[in-house]
Amino acid sequence: MNSASGPPGRDLKGLRILGFCDHFTEAPSGGAEIVAMQVYRILRRHGAEVEVVSVVPGAKPHSTTVCGIPTHVVAGRDLSRIFKAQLTISRRVTPVGRSTVSDFRPDVLHASSIHFRSSLAAARIGRSMRLPLVTTAHVGSVQALPPVTRAATALYEQTIGRFILRASDRVIAVSEDVASHVTDRGARSDRTRVIHNGVDHERFRPRPAPEDRLNILFLGRLIKNKGPMETLQAFARLESSAARLAFAGDGPVRSQLERTAARLGVADSVTFLGRVDDVPDLLATSDVLIRPSHTEGQSLAILEAMASGVCVIASNIPANTALVEHDVTGLLAQVGNVSDLTKQLARATADRSLRERLAEAGHEQSLTYSWERCAAETGEVLAAAAGSAR
Repeated sequence: MNSASGPPGRDLKGLRILGFCDHFTEAPSGGAEIVAMQVYRILRRHGAEVEVVSVVPGAKPHSTTVCGIPTHVVAGRDLSRIFKAQLTISRRVTPVGRSTVSDFRPDVLHASSIHFRSSLAAARIGRSMRLPLVTTAHVGSVQALPPVTRAATALYEQTIGRFILRASDRVIAVSEDVASHVTDRGARSDRTRVIHNGVDHERFRPRPAPEDRLNILFLGRLIKNKGPMETLQAFARLESSAARLAFAGDGPVRSQLERTAARLGVADSVTFLGRVDDVPDLLATSDVLIRPSHTEGQSLAILEAMASGVCVIASNIPANTALVEHDVTGLLAQVGNVSDLTKQLARATADRSLRERLAEAGHEQSLTYSWERCAAETGEVLAAAAGSAR
């Protein structure tokens, strides 16, 4: 079990960290970039110096500050609408990374995901310039993905992902399932450490909610592996006319979801909010968070919902079962099974006392996760990698 520990145990004063994190902006929407931002902000408060190289689709190349962190933005091309999954490419990230290394002179490189384009640049730069690299992995087993997506993801991980992992001096996995997955992909087990994500309990906390509504929320990128289509199909099968479903997030399958909602006759009960800035307020007006993902590392949406006192329904993949105990801290449905998802959703929407019991237990579970603890342990790994290279 996690504990909410204090600041980094090692003295990080003067430790120079160059982060590589795609989509690193003032309003990040993905889990990996949110984790990076939270961790970097805390590490800087405890004496570390941090700069970031980021590939941002559609952006013009420039240097800026993101939440006070010097950030070198590289233009990227978003291919998610072609591949129906988050994928960005960029030709300039490696040259920009090399130039930043020469100017910043970091002690250690940190890549935020084996699936980011900037992480491949970090691996190449680390090897050629003999700098230690730490990579954080956020994705666990891909076995529950649809066959075509599973094959494409496995091919990527067995080639580019394996290169990144083998170039890494140390690997951070956000859950035990992710640790097992990356060691199968080439990470050394003796250099892989599980560090769970955190949650901000000042922003995400239980709040009184109106009683005259029944709001179901899907929070996250609208990509196939997060399960938005199964969410919509299960909602359409509900007999409750009072329930409403909101999709908070954007992505390549949004238009398909909108067409399906119309075809299933539930368009008037489904709202597509796009990217939402104030997630705590959105959760405060929600009764149920639904997350029937096919693959996860450790879902921030689930942690934030639990911290907010919202009942969680999730798929029974290992990363989710590590957070949610069925009928104790939430409800679990068989991954990819719309009938089972409908059953669990019907239970939650029909029984307020059940929702409240699960939400209260989920909130207690969430209290064992903190960003200070996550940053403390990440700082230890980064400092150790830097120290071993000296």
